[in-house]
Amino acid sequence: MKIVLLAVGKMRSKALREVCEEYLGRLARYGAAEVKEVKAAESASPEQSVAQESARLLAALEPNDHVLVLDERGTQQTSRELCDLLKQHELRSTKRLMLVLGGAYGLSDDVRKRGTLFSLSKMTLPHELCRAVILEQLYRARTIQNGEPYHHA
Repeated sequence: MKIVLLAVGKMRSKALREVCEEYLGRLARYGAAEVKEVKAAESASPEQSVAQESARLLAALEPNDHVLVLDERGTQQTSRELCDLLKQHELRSTKRLMLVLGGAYGLSDDVRKRGTLFSLSKMTLPHELCRAVILEQLYRARTIQNGEPYHHA
């Protein structure tokens, strides 16, 4: 199974980009994993930005992709539950698990309807920090799955 974090825009923070690269490299030891970026909107209007970015995200998805949409309305899971979710997709022979992360103004309802809503926190997190957190959690889930000592809880 290939895990793809599909995100809007490029990373501006050098420190967070390095954290993401570190966890993506660690995650790759357990199978194919990548970050795919779509261009951020250049519109001044939040509504237009959401529409443009959401269209780009939807265009990057394939019909057979299983999609988890990172959204504050989604279900929160523990690291162990995320591990179980990854295992379930492997057992189902999911080819591509797409985690979709919108831009600063969020996502359209069309994107939300395309997948299962998944929340990292009830708190609003900056877009770039969300990338780092989800990559770390994917890595943590893989170490749990393999019985490695990274996860202590």
